[in-house]
Amino acid sequence: MNFRKVSDNELRCSVSMDEIRANGLEISDLLKKSDKTYEFFEYLMQEGQEETGFEKTGPMSVEGMFLNGNLELIFRNVEEEELDSWEEAESSEVMAGMSEAQNPIPDENTPLKLVQVTFSTAGRLYQFCQLLQSAEKIPSTLYMYEGKYVLILDLDGCSRSEVGAFCILVNEYGEQSIYGDLQASYIMEHGRFICEDACYRIHMMQEITSQEED
Repeated sequence: MNFRKVSDNELRCSVSMDEIRANGLEISDLLKKSDKTYEFFEYLMQEGQEETGFEKTGPMSVEGMFLNGNLELIFRNVEEEELDSWEEAESSEVMAGMSEAQNPIPDENTPLKLVQVTFSTAGRLYQFCQLLQSAEKIPSTLYMYEGKYVLILDLDGCSRSEVGAFCILVNEYGEQSIYGDLQASYIMEHGRFICEDACYRIHMMQEITSQEED
C-alpha cells in the first residue's frame, strides 16, 4: 500500500486487491457497514499517519474508487460545521465513488437514467442480485443477447451510496456496464426478453433458497 499526504486535511492511500484480501476482506465486504470494514479503514488511517506524518484532527470522511485494480482512498479531516451534513448521509456513501475505469459511475451532475449490465454466466448474475441490497427498489428487466445475460436497470431512485454499492458489485460480477437510454433501447429491441423485476425476483429466490438450506 502507498500513502501520500496531499495537504494538512487530506491523505491519499492506494491499496491493492491482494492487500485487501490479506486483511480478510473481499470487495463485497466494502458494501456494508461492519466492524471489520471500519477496522480496516482505521488501520489504513494509522499506517498513513505513521508513514506521512498526517494528523487526524477530528472526524474523518473517506471517499474511494477502484482504478487499475487498486482501491484508491481519500481521507479528509471534517470540520465541525460539516459534521451534521455528513451524519445525515449514510456511512456507506464512503464508497459511493467506487468504480472501475471500464465501468465508470456518472458524476453528480449526470442523470443516471438507464444502465445495462452484461453478465457472462447465470451464476454471476445470481451472485450480483443476491448481494444487491437495494434490489427491491431498482426497476430491472432481464434479457438474453448474443448468449449473455443483460440487465437493464433504472437507478434514478437510488441514493449516491446505493449507486456506489451497485458499481462495486458490477465491477466484481459484471462483464460490462453502459449508461444511457439509447444503448438500453437497443438491447430492448434486439435482445430476448426474459422477465421484469429480475433483480428483485432473483434476490428473493436466493433468500428463499438460503432459508430452505437452514
